[in-house]
Amino acid sequence: MVGKSSLLLVALLVALFFCGPAVAQKAPAPPAKEKVEEGKSTTEVESTESRPTKKVLSAPAYNIKLRELEEKVVGLKEKIFKSKTRLLLLKEQILHNVIAEARAVIIHNNDMGSSFTLEQVLYRLDNDKIYFQDNKDGVLDQKTEFEIFNGNVLPGNHTISVELAYRGNGSIFSYIDGYFFKISSSYTFFATKGRITRIKVVGYEKGGITTDLEQKPYVRYDVQQFRYTNRGMESGQGGADSAVETDD
Repeated sequence: MVGKSSLLLVALLVALFFCGPAVAQKAPAPPAKEKVEEGKSTTEVESTESRPTKKVLSAPAYNIKLRELEEKVVGLKEKIFKSKTRLLLLKEQILHNVIAEARAVIIHNNDMGSSFTLEQVLYRLDNDKIYFQDNKDGVLDQKTEFEIFNGNVLPGNHTISVELAYRGNGSIFSYIDGYFFKISSSYTFFATKGRITRIKVVGYEKGGITTDLEQKPYVRYDVQQFRYTNRGMESGQGGADSAVETDD
């Protein structure tokens, strides 16, 4: 009986000896959990720090973008300019070229006496300047009659505006020397389809000896129409003349 009791005591001591370290080893388990949590927290911090941020362009990159925009603007301006040029060319073709079906010929004739010297000539057709000449170096003194305009126009009404400047010539009457006269005149004509309208603008002295000097310079329009054919363009025949006087 005593032997069995001794055996049981020895067995109990052995069991306590081996189980005690096992219990001691299980106790530090919570710190391992903290390490896992710390690792998780570190991962979260790192993922937060790796979020993308807005990129700010450096000065050289900004300058490159600005130059690209400037080049695009210049290109657009060039395209607009070319488009406007094409439209103007088309307008000129319509008004003055093959599409038009009427033609106008304007001639200037200086029929003033020797008491007046033509100093300047200015012509406009429908408010567009078509001719200008001054008497520099006596150019106008050498021409009694000359062509102002010869081209196609649209059928319909057109207006000629004339400005003539004369200087008094006192070679015969000394009192007229130094006088300056300016005439402004306009005339509206109808360009008929398939016809050539020829207008001769004549500057002349109106009245006689008793007419005041200021009233003498005058403008007359001699108008003629004929068929718009090659023969008509060469000869100018086939129409009746009419004359219109004006000092507007």
